Amino acid sequence: MKFWVLFILLLPQALWANATDDEVVIPLEDKNPPPLVIKDSKSRARIEAIVDSKTIRAVSYNSDWFPGEVIFVDSQSKNVGIIAFVEVKDVLGRGDGSYELRCELLRQSRAEMIQVGDQLMHIDMTTDNARYKGSTDLMIRRRSPLVSAKYKPLITQGLSVGDTAETLWENEYLITWYGQLDYGWKDWLTVQAVLPGYLLGAYNATAKFRAYQSNSTVISVGPTFARIPSQDKSTLNLNFYWDSISSESTLSHTFATLALFSFENAEDATAIKSLGTSSFQTGYEFILGNWDRVLLGPTYNFEKKAIGGYLTYLKIWDHFHGGLSVNSTNISSFKLSPVDGYYFTVDAYWRF
Repeated sequence: MKFWVLFILLLPQALWANATDDEVVIPLEDKNPPPLVIKDSKSRARIEAIVDSKTIRAVSYNSDWFPGEVIFVDSQSKNVGIIAFVEVKDVLGRGDGSYELRCELLRQSRAEMIQVGDQLMHIDMTTDNARYKGSTDLMIRRRSPLVSAKYKPLITQGLSVGDTAETLWENEYLITWYGQLDYGWKDWLTVQAVLPGYLLGAYNATAKFRAYQSNSTVISVGPTFARIPSQDKSTLNLNFYWDSISSESTLSHTFATLALFSFENAEDATAIKSLGTSSFQTGYEFILGNWDRVLLGPTYNFEKKAIGGYLTYLKIWDHFHGGLSVNSTNISSFKLSPVDGYYFTVDAYWRF
């Protein structure tokens, strides 16, 4: 019954370079792969010209490139790795066994520039890749089946910290060790319930609606409902989530919840967000080079009139997330207590 973290509320046109008069231009057959191809290969294409601010031209002696696919730019600079996504707009045979790729820039690292001599490549997005280093600029935000959870935005920061503004992709699932189940009904709508609560008559549900999304901001809203069987009462909270990219390695998360209906002694459950109390929380997510996360920030609870906080290390594999947090409901109370002091939590959940 204390597991109430019910969360859930809430390119452009390329300029084509013309073939020179001595080129024999042979368009490849039309193929339609998914926008982000989940594969790895030894194929490489060398960037030979930056045509304008959005268009690059590359040459390859491999033929496994497809118009419409999103591929990656690997920097020639030592120890840098992947620095950009580009979309292949056209693939032309040159008649000498080579192929010209005309690509449009979608997104690139704000810390690195694309240069002539950089390589275009496919990489396997289903698992860890040492060349693909953690960055807000390279996070995968478009729905792409089979992408490792390492490269996706966080949906939740854990049991004690609460949700982000992000929603699951359509038909995705997230399940925690204590029985919370999230489902992506649509890309913009995630629904959630703590299933063991139904066995105890503690019926509950949360919905998160993504109301706004840009390249740097996501805003979501939604309600959390919970039945308190010991008091024969129900709670209803309205939640507001706001995520914003602060730098190439940092995001800020703001969460506010307003208790519309509460229950007796609800202030003793302030360790659990959106359960009959109103609170405000803001914090930061730091993306490490291996895509693990460090989360930290303060919280303020209006019922207790106390400042708390959290510090979390989150390790992410292809599906599994494991986290350890030290939390406080009152940073001035130096005792081990989830009601009025400090406490530890362990998180374990899977995203499919």
